[in-house]
Amino acid sequence: MKTQLIAPLAVALGFAAAPAMSATIEYVEVQSPPPALQVETVQVAPAGQVWVPGYYDYKDGQYVWTAGHLEPQREGYVYVAPRYENGKYYVSRWDDDKKIKIKEKNGKIKIKEKG
Repeated sequence: MKTQLIAPLAVALGFAAAPAMSATIEYVEVQSPPPALQVETVQVAPAGQVWVPGYYDYKDGQYVWTAGHLEPQREGYVYVAPRYENGKYYVSRWDDDKKIKIKEKNGKIKIKEKG
């Protein structure tokens, strides 16, 4: 009896989770770049934590400030901050650190996918 209930339940949960996983938004087309970043005090991250700097998020047709905060470190992943490029606002994300190369030159940050 238990086996008969567990299998359908597992399948149902799998289908329920699939839309959430496939609904990832990479960028939003916008009319203008975000305002200048706000000045904030950066906290020293304790062990196992990562400081995520404040940023403007694009919601409901306008930019909304999200304050910097600490998040749990994700082993094997790197935080990629949101950015605006050619009318597209790319949302922040955690990405596999083997796939991303982050380079800073003359105050500009370049993000390049490896491979």
